Amino acid sequence: MKLRRTLSVLLLSVLPGFALAAQSTDDVTNAVRRAALALAPSGASVSLGPVTGATYMQQCTASLGVSISGNAPYEQAAVHCPSPGWTLYVSITVAQSENVVVAARPLTAGQPLTADDLKLAPLPVQRFAGRQVYFDPTQIIGAVPDISLATGMPLTADSVQAPVMVKAGQTVMVSVVSGGVELSMDATAEQTGRIGDTILLTNPSTGRRFSAEVTASGVQLVLQ
Repeated sequence: MKLRRTLSVLLLSVLPGFALAAQSTDDVTNAVRRAALALAPSGASVSLGPVTGATYMQQCTASLGVSISGNAPYEQAAVHCPSPGWTLYVSITVAQSENVVVAARPLTAGQPLTADDLKLAPLPVQRFAGRQVYFDPTQIIGAVPDISLATGMPLTADSVQAPVMVKAGQTVMVSVVSGGVELSMDATAEQTGRIGDTILLTNPSTGRRFSAEVTASGVQLVLQ
């Protein structure tokens, strides 16, 4: 009796008119995309690998469930069908973009940068992952490219020399920040500094030497 029932199921699945409906690839694609975008950073785009495997699955009679695993930008979605019960795996690529400073026109090595040389543009994070980029063009006006850069190339800390903001012997105003209090004082720079450098300075009224960071907005000392 058991063998007869098994044969009946096999015949129904192969005979014309009795073929089981295949799962829609559109339903799988939409379910995965919704789940991925819900987890992706704002502004990110999501692309899917092949979902043709869905056509070998029986049409799900319940809502598809999706779980996502892996590390961005390359992840995997497991599409679960509770009835009749199957799981399909789909690869996902998450392309996150950020507005960073890029070359507005071809740049020549050794030529100081002007405002017209720079612009903000959205670039996939993967293009500059692991490198220091700039998010404000004013940070590097006056900087000197170490290499020639084509239009649209991101400017990074290893492709340009940041502009000199402070010269040794110069009297500068230092912003001293402690908690919610901010004070200003004059000091003499003992070293030349570019944005991001920590330089040594001297308080002329006390003779005391201290270190502070050179930022795009000036020299800053943060007290813990």
